[in-house]
Amino acid sequence: LRSGDIQKPGKGDLIRAYTLQHAESGLGNDYLKRKNVIRVRLEGEQFLLQAADVPSVVEWIEGFHAGTNISLDLDHRVMPKGPMFPR
Repeated sequence: LRSGDIQKPGKGDLIRAYTLQHAESGLGNDYLKRKNVIRVRLEGEQFLLQAADVPSVVEWIEGFHAGTNISLDLDHRVMPKGPMFPR
């Protein structure tokens, strides 16, 4: 691999899969060690992800919200919530 390339994991490398059902995602603005942090809570666990820049943060959070909004069966869905960003 060249420097900067990311190796793709093999099928045997999967440790655990998560569902976006009942997931919560948003800015991790209380995490001060790094910039552009996204906090994702799902299945009782919490993940902090770092994006490259602010537009990427917005894109990732919108993606997580979209996935969460469609992850439940139609009979169990609530009205979708859009991402909330501080001004």
